[in-house]
Amino acid sequence: MDLAQALSDAKPNDTVQVPAGRYCGTFTIDKPLTLLARGQVVLDAQHAGPVLTIATEGLVRVSGCTLVGGAAREAGGGVALLKGRLELSDSVVRFNKAPAYGGGGLFVAGSAQALVTRCRFEANTGRQGGAILVDDEGGLRLEHSALLQNAATDGGGLRVKEGARADVFACTLADNKVVGEPAVGSAVSLGGSTTRAPTVTLSHCVISERAAGPALLHNGPKCPGTLVVTRSLLPEWANGLGTDCVFGPAGFTLSGTEPYQVGEASPAVGAGDVSAFEAGAKDVLGRPRLRGGKVDLGAFAFVAGGSSALPY
Repeated sequence: MDLAQALSDAKPNDTVQVPAGRYCGTFTIDKPLTLLARGQVVLDAQHAGPVLTIATEGLVRVSGCTLVGGAAREAGGGVALLKGRLELSDSVVRFNKAPAYGGGGLFVAGSAQALVTRCRFEANTGRQGGAILVDDEGGLRLEHSALLQNAATDGGGLRVKEGARADVFACTLADNKVVGEPAVGSAVSLGGSTTRAPTVTLSHCVISERAAGPALLHNGPKCPGTLVVTRSLLPEWANGLGTDCVFGPAGFTLSGTEPYQVGEASPAVGAGDVSAFEAGAKDVLGRPRLRGGKVDLGAFAFVAGGSSALPY
């Protein structure tokens, strides 16, 4: 399949079904459509630019893809959302970079809006927002997703600036880091300008770093935004931050193919508010969130023995 040609030939609101395989190149979506993976689909930009550039006034849906090898000249190594709306689901965004500006995995620009569900952002880098940068008046809803081992100078996992907004729900942010100057906000960094201020809400999340370092959640002191943290698991050294939060080790299994799953001793297990989750909600691995009248914090639902068939 020639994916670039298929995207060009597609009519507005078409569904482009992509057979399993590796598709090399940079791809542009300039009309509302759905890009749906059928099997294991890898989109590899081979460091030639962003993997996906999205610029349309309509809605673009991308599901089931792995995006790698993106290298943006400025912003959005994995996905550069320049305008319109994006629904990104059940996808992996890995090994992308945007060193000049930021958003190694995803850049949300202007007034664009992104809904990201059950996705993993791993080992992406950018000057701001190693995994995700939300700029200007952009909006992000990030749910049931994991930001793992991303890196930046400002906001190792997530950077939200100017008048942008980000709502982060039931996500795991772990082992993201900041390096260089100013090296702030290893998990999340926000900060506005003299005329605009961002808003970030985090709820039912697991936020973990191996050791105390630059502020885990950084709210720029010169032009701060609004930061609200509720019902989340944070490191012990962040004690006092947020409302109705628990503090302590995340209790990750740190073994097997999913080392950021929580073990049975994790404070995240059963600590969520069931009423905050929609019926049928699934974790980042596609497993039911609600089981036995309980729900966990973070992106990974705890399952005894690792099987989705077993209750608490």
